Amino acid sequence: MCLLVACASAQPGPSEPDATSTASVTATTPAGLAGAAQTAITFVDAINRRDFAVAHALFDARAQADAPTVALLQAAYDEALRDGRTLTITGQLRGGLIPQGVDGASAALVSVWQSPLLGTFEVTSTLQLALEGGSWRVRWSRNAVAPGFADGKLVIELQRLERASVFASDGTLLSGPSQRTTLGVQRSLIKNADDERAMLAVLARLTGLDSEAIRRKYMDAPPDWYVPIADLEVETVEDNSDLLQPFPAIIATPAYVRVVYRPDLAPHVVGIVGAITPEALERYKALGYNGDERVGISGVEAGAEAILAGTPEIVLRVAGGGVLRTLVERPAKRGDDVTLTISPTLQLSAQERLTQRRGAAIVMRVNDGGVLAMASWPTYDPTNIANEDVRSGALLNRATQGLYPPGSTFKMVTMAAGLGEGVAEMNTVFSDPGFWTGYGADFRKTCWRSGGHGRITLQNGLTASCNIVFYEVGRLLEERGSSLLGDYARRFGFGEPTGIELAGELGGVVPNPEYKKQTFGEAWWPGDTVNMAVGQGYMLATPLQICRMTAAIANGGRLVRPTVIGSPAQPLTEAPSLPLSPANLEAMQAAMVGVTTNARIGTTTYRFTTFDYYQVNGKWTAGKDLTPAQRKKSRKLVVAGKSGTAQAPGNVLPFAWFTAYAPADAPEIAVTVLLENAGQGSGQAGPMVRQLIEAYFGLPISATPKDALAND
Repeated sequence: MCLLVACASAQPGPSEPDATSTASVTATTPAGLAGAAQTAITFVDAINRRDFAVAHALFDARAQADAPTVALLQAAYDEALRDGRTLTITGQLRGGLIPQGVDGASAALVSVWQSPLLGTFEVTSTLQLALEGGSWRVRWSRNAVAPGFADGKLVIELQRLERASVFASDGTLLSGPSQRTTLGVQRSLIKNADDERAMLAVLARLTGLDSEAIRRKYMDAPPDWYVPIADLEVETVEDNSDLLQPFPAIIATPAYVRVVYRPDLAPHVVGIVGAITPEALERYKALGYNGDERVGISGVEAGAEAILAGTPEIVLRVAGGGVLRTLVERPAKRGDDVTLTISPTLQLSAQERLTQRRGAAIVMRVNDGGVLAMASWPTYDPTNIANEDVRSGALLNRATQGLYPPGSTFKMVTMAAGLGEGVAEMNTVFSDPGFWTGYGADFRKTCWRSGGHGRITLQNGLTASCNIVFYEVGRLLEERGSSLLGDYARRFGFGEPTGIELAGELGGVVPNPEYKKQTFGEAWWPGDTVNMAVGQGYMLATPLQICRMTAAIANGGRLVRPTVIGSPAQPLTEAPSLPLSPANLEAMQAAMVGVTTNARIGTTTYRFTTFDYYQVNGKWTAGKDLTPAQRKKSRKLVVAGKSGTAQAPGNVLPFAWFTAYAPADAPEIAVTVLLENAGQGSGQAGPMVRQLIEAYFGLPISATPKDALAND
């Protein structure tokens, strides 16, 4: 039998009385109290169904005086749910009725409370009954909900241990707790009004708070409660112990504050902590917070909040009449330290590459998604955030929160869709005179190479980033269905967050006819698919999504979830597969190798002509230091990549993309760079990707070129 079932999201329906509970009550009830037992059963069943009118009609005169309206009865149970932060309270009448004189009886009422904070626990109270006018009635009081509830209210006390620390992959402490001392007040220990005034003067002097503001903090709390006032340096409290000693109401307890130990290292990944906002207060309270804690606001501090914060000590009490009755308590559990996958040396190299260049850079392991570096510029100092940081967008992590048209980096998706739908094969030949008029002269579109690429296959079209090839593939896909290309994009991980443990990650936009209709109130045109085929139009992606796609192409087609947490290990769901056959994936990989090695058509070979390294005795060695015979028999370090130059809104330079993986024959890392309004992808982003690959393999870092050739 349920005493109460209620939650905010759904109204409970009628339920049958618990047959076992009913049998127990009636079987063990003394003769002559059968009517009382039935009244108790009917009352509890009515409360269970939230039929408070039926329950209230069973009240005796005394209960009617205590709760004269149905609304007051309901309010008592709703208050228990709210203040106890409880979703459901179910109960049973256990044992038989106990006679109370000639006209009274009582029953043990055991309630099972289900709370997201405290789990499941039992509370035992008493349901009183009285014989009135020949009928058994319920002598209800708030104590039937919980002992002591008639004279008080439910309160939850929460006490957290210090927040755990964040480390880089090499053990460098990035963020962690530092000990302070909390000064608090227990009101019952204040001697008199003069003692209180003197005490407040001392607290105001040490904390810098207004005396009345301090008093307001503890005046509404029960007298025996300890109420925290402020956190101070340990030394400050020790140096002023003589001022504090005369006041027993002032109690000092250990406390911890958050310290960023390496503000220069991966601030967008580590993130910051801050006060709970009013908008988020109820959500955090439901998770076991008082509301005055400092919680993760961004980065892994927010994304791994549950890991770092742990669980608080939680005590549910009934407070009233100067008495605290404990209903249930749960011990605190300290949060777990988090070790990131971030490599400090590689991270600092990525940050250095981006200095004064708006954009993002990512280095990620291709097999498990571990992010070794993630940089965003402009950046900020997490220990001293200024208004200018907010205005300039420095707090934005462009790797996960920046949305950009992917440009030609999206051509891998278009190729996969064309192959998957059978509109082209890798050796299908296209004609590129430098322009495309597949939808007539009025919709004339050009290739980035003004003279065109002539006759060119689909595979070589990816190496050369030939727009005409992909315009035509887009047209052929549109004939099969306007949503097809978008469907393939989603299978490459676009259109939804990757699931990395960083707060605020965006999912981008994968457009289709429904999206355009809902967003712009316009119909989808065939030209929308053609634009999307080269990564333009309404298509938007984050740099992390591009890097994830690149890693999937490198690792054999597994779309792994990116992660920045290396310890404790986070379970990874089985990675979905890219929509590519093994043969087509291999041909796509070969096309991407051609981007950096095919001197005739590769868009970025001119940035890799001096990238000449071979593996000798397990070490990468410059080709210039080897003989021709040594080079011939040694494994060469080859990079596979794809450039992209995406048109940006307004009369500004385009967004520059380059994404790559290496080594091409046994991939370890994927690297993606996006530069805002920088120019051509191969010319601007390509050299940065090369430098990050050099940093990863411990090679000399090549100089940043000053030219800006007009390649995609």
